[in-house]
Parts: sequence; structure tokens; C-alpha cells
Amino acid sequence: MRIEAIVLLFTTCLFVSMECYSEDPCPAVHSIKSGGGLQTSAEVAHRVLLQTSPNEWRNFTFADVEFILRCGTQEDSDKFFAALHNISTQIPGATVLEAHQDLVRVAAWDGDFNPNMGAFWFAFDKPLAVIPHPGQKVVISGTYSSYSRAPFRINMSNSSFVHPRLPQEIKRR
Repeated sequence: MRIEAIVLLFTTCLFVSMECYSEDPCPAVHSIKSGGGLQTSAEVAHRVLLQTSPNEWRNFTFADVEFILRCGTQEDSDKFFAALHNISTQIPGATVLEAHQDLVRVAAWDGDFNPNMGAFWFAFDKPLAVIPHPGQKVVISGTYSSYSRAPFRINMSNSSFVHPRLPQEIKRR
């Protein structure tokens, strides 16, 4: 009985640590299928695309965009990105992970603050006068231009920072 308890404890600790500390953004299994089995990440992404009109894909959260492009099959990811291509969007509260004069990488949602997981790369036509610091929250906009799966990256063009009007500016008008 003692050996069984040790094995059970070890197995539980192993699975908990894999779940909590895994860097894999596409876990092997997710929810329970209606048939009783488990779904892979690719199956979840495929199901979401099948159950949602392509006209609504542009309204997905940034976390959903990352998940489908990263974890879906190549065919599903390509079809999904084709619907997003050349669509402009704004990311309020993006966390800067890396910044250069003409390129800024951000985490679009708090769940991917891990510096190795930030997928959105914004290319600027002109060098930035002020380069944001890593960890800084910004409002940034851009147009979906391309993506790659290895390394995973979502490229945005026509990028700009959005500066909200200050209360004093609004009062003056």
C-alpha cells in the first residue's frame, strides 16, 4: 500500500507541475467531447472555426487569435489568417516585451506576459522618436500582415501608438 501511495503522489505532482509550469501554449488535451474522449488543441481550434461565421473571426479576442494560429492545424490557421489579413485592429493595454526603433513586440493579453510567448510584432514605417520600455502598457494599432508558426509570430504593419486624449484636451474643445 505504501508504494502505491508514493506512486500516486509522484504522478499527481508530476501532472500538476506539467500543467502549472509548462511552456507549451498548446496543451495536449482540453475539454471532454460529447462522445467521452478528450480534444486536442487542434480539434478545439477546428471546432471553434466551424461553429463561428468567418465574418465574426475578426471579433475574436487576441488570446483566441493566438490560440488558433498557434495550435490549429496548418490548414485551419491559414484559412483563419486569410480572413484577418489586411484587417486593422487596436490592442489596448498591450504589454511591451521588446522594442527597437522600428519594431515592437507585445503581449496582447495578460495571460501571455511570459517574455518568450509574446506573439504580436508591430513594424513601424518610421523610426520611433521614443522607444517604449519592456513591461510598459501601451495602446497600439496595426494591420494583420503575416504570421509564421516556427518561430510563432504575428506580424502587424502600418503600426502606430494610440495616444488617448487627456482630460484637459477634451475640456478645451
